[in-house]
Amino acid sequence: MSYVLVSYKREDEQRVALLVEALRAHGLEVWWDQHLPGGESWRENIASALEGAGCVVVVWTRNSVGPEGGFVRDEAGRAKARGVLVPIRLDDVAPPLGFGELQAIDLRRWKGAAKDPFLLDLVAACRAKLAGQPVPAAKGPAARLIQRARNGSLAAAAVAAVWSMASNFNGVQDRFCAIPAPQPVLSDTCGAIGLGHRPSRAERLDWAARAPGSCADLRTHIARFPNGAYRSMAADLLAAATTVRAAQYTPNPRTVRGYVRQSEHGFGSDAAAQADARARAQADATSLCAPLDAYERLTGVQVAPLAFDCRAGGEGGRICALDYSATCLIESRPLVERCG
Repeated sequence: MSYVLVSYKREDEQRVALLVEALRAHGLEVWWDQHLPGGESWRENIASALEGAGCVVVVWTRNSVGPEGGFVRDEAGRAKARGVLVPIRLDDVAPPLGFGELQAIDLRRWKGAAKDPFLLDLVAACRAKLAGQPVPAAKGPAARLIQRARNGSLAAAAVAAVWSMASNFNGVQDRFCAIPAPQPVLSDTCGAIGLGHRPSRAERLDWAARAPGSCADLRTHIARFPNGAYRSMAADLLAAATTVRAAQYTPNPRTVRGYVRQSEHGFGSDAAAQADARARAQADATSLCAPLDAYERLTGVQVAPLAFDCRAGGEGGRICALDYSATCLIESRPLVERCG
């Protein structure tokens, strides 16, 4: 998996060709479908290349997010499931439903420059995916802030302030993004552009929605935001997981089979003898259904007769044996994993 696959809409081929050339200029091996034959072999070749790619760059444009972009979205979904997706934007569009939590690299203003900060972010992300490593924090947004300051008529002090913000010098990003007054909007904005080690709005809401102590929710959160602000905290909580008994009992029924022999005393009719066998089966089943440990409790037993064996007994009476099945109405406190 040493190559990068570029997924795009055919109408965007001219712009994507410039991107492919730039990635190759940075030493990346790039696969795209420009010269593939049509028909079934075309689809088979793409499927094979997609499966073997160590990184998949998906190009979001007005064409690929529109009604005719289903094939691009399908490729993006497969790449996301494998953890090799790197989305970019060439147009001012929102990612399709299901891809909003992945921050797309903004190449809307890229004109082909090899050292453009946002292109360098894409190259770094591709290399990280190919190496199986976390994608590094994007530097493009900060570089854009600095460039705007340089191009404007700001004073030297303002330029220094922008540089401090962009580089997080002395934790200035962290302090700025944590200013109390405009929260949580300010923090969410910082998170969206990768400043101040803050979570994006989607990540913040997902973190707040976790069930207390739920290890499963922590794992789901990490899967959704693998490079998020809470990644380290979630990993620490999972590492300190404990196993405890649930506080509440939950139904945990089980079924048993039993048999009671004929009574030693005869009864005047089969009905009376069968009633006696049922009563003895109820007592027998209660014994068979006894809780296995202190974390179980028996709330009832439901006996279902399978077959009676009735015959003449002593003094001309009737005696019955019974083969039965019983449902043990057990409630238990299961073991549960807790994280924090």
